[in-house]
Parts: sequence; C-alpha cells; structure tokens
Amino acid sequence: MHRTSERYRTVSDGGAHARAACGQSPGRAGRRRALAALASFTLAACSTRPPGAGRPPGGSPPAPEALASVRFALIGEVHDNPAGHRLRLDWLREMTLQRRWAIALEQFDAPMQPQLDAARSRLADRIAADPRRAARELAEAGGFSFDGWKWTLYEPVIVLALERGLPLVAANLPVGRNRPLGDVRPPEGWSATEARAMAEAIRDGHCGLLPERAVDGMVRIQIARDATMARTMVDAHRATGLPVALLAGNGHVRADIGVPLHLAALVPGARVAALGIGERGAAHPGRFDRWIEVEPIDREDPCTALQRRFGGT
Repeated sequence: MHRTSERYRTVSDGGAHARAACGQSPGRAGRRRALAALASFTLAACSTRPPGAGRPPGGSPPAPEALASVRFALIGEVHDNPAGHRLRLDWLREMTLQRRWAIALEQFDAPMQPQLDAARSRLADRIAADPRRAARELAEAGGFSFDGWKWTLYEPVIVLALERGLPLVAANLPVGRNRPLGDVRPPEGWSATEARAMAEAIRDGHCGLLPERAVDGMVRIQIARDATMARTMVDAHRATGLPVALLAGNGHVRADIGVPLHLAALVPGARVAALGIGERGAAHPGRFDRWIEVEPIDREDPCTALQRRFGGT
C-alpha cells in the first residue's frame, strides 16, 4: 500500500466485488457529507504520449498501483469537495502518462455522445491555442449542467482529455418525467442484502426525510444509472481498445452495490478497481478496493433544505 501524506489517508481496502451491507448509520455531520456525495465517448485520434513521467506536482499520494493494469477504473468523489477533485486529477495526470485512457463522466448523459463527438471534431484546431475555452464549448455542446455541477471542479479533467487526446465518454442515464426507465433489472447476484444497502444509502443520503414510498423508485433509478454507466464503459473499451476510467459519485463507485457489479456481469473476469474519495470524519459508505479520505469542507447543512422541501421544521 502506498504511503500517504497527512492530508490524505487510506483507511480501508476491500475486494472488488465484495457483497457487504452498509456500515453503521452516520451522525448528522456524516449525513451532510453523504448527501453532498449523492447530490464522452469521443474517439480522438491517437496522440503522442507526453514526454517524461514521474510524480504530479502538489504532494498528492501516487495513484494506486492497481490502476496500472486494470481494464476499468472507477474513481469516486464528493461532488463539491475541491481537495478530492485535486487528488483525482493528479491521479489522472499520472495514469495518462503511463498509458492512454478513455475518461467517462457522470456529468454527461449518454444520449449526448454524438454532440460531444461533433464538438470535439469542430474544436480540434483550437485546443492548443485555448484549451480552457475549448473545454467550455465542449461542455456546453454536451449538455453539462453548469447550474447543477461546479464547472471549475470538472474543467481541468476536460482540459486534460483535450490536451492529451483522450476519448471522453458521456456515461450517465438522463432521468425525468418524460423519460421512462423501462425494464430495470439489478445485476446478476443481486440479493436482499444489496437491495437493503442501496435503500439505506438513499434514505441516509436524504437525512431520513425521504418519504418511504419514494425509496423504491429511487433505488430503481440508481440501478438504471449504474447499469448505463457500466454499459458505456464497456462500449468505450470495445470501440477504442483503451482502459476506461469512470469519474462519478462514491455511491455509483461502490463495489458492493454500484457499477462494479454491473461490469462483473457484462465482462466476467475483467480487472476492475473501485476507489472511493471521501471526507475525513464522514461515515464509510460501503465497500471499495481503496478508500481515501481528504479534508472536509464547510458547507450549508443540506438537511435544512430537505426539511423545507418535505415540509419539516
């Protein structure tokens, strides 16, 4: 196991496909952080590998060694925590010096892939001159929600992909009133244990305020999204021949109930690494191959907003 700096701490390791229920319910502070955590498949031409190798700047611990040989890497996030995003970006910089990757993102819906492809082609001649502007235009074309996601946390990943010629994969399933889920089937091996764990994660992520009648529906949505992310990763690998890294919330990355279970059903035997990046002091949400903690941030209590939404006091 790699040694980590004082700012980053590895607190647990687990099997890639372990079947364990959630741990103890977190306290109020843990629920606040858990809620924050819950809140493109462009076929780029091969580029020359950037010269040099070695460690990325900034003092982050090195990328886990398993990432050097897996076919699918799933790297989690607390959506609004800058320290976690910086750590993951350093890992991506290091990983993509060693070999090319396709990068899949929860923040783009899978049906927007053609728009991402078209924008990537259109912007090809402008990337070197102004990669940040090109990244912004690509995100706009791909339907990135600038109101729902903090662009400054995701912009560096898009810039990295553009500068290094890495395919971008639109990975998520859009959900809305006019988008029926259809037939949602859990992955092979799904049991009452996994169902309880996912339902509990959803309840806890909503501070215990979600009406019970809504839980089953949200479980179906989560399963459908995880299945879509897994399928887009497999399709990207088959089309490009590259390993694929999924960047998504920790709830999707969980080895016990998330995308790894769907990958195991789609490509049995494929090497998968599930890495969670959470906040120090928050409850450990399920199982990962490695769990890294970063410093928490101060944020408004999201439970207060949910209390207003659900009519509480």
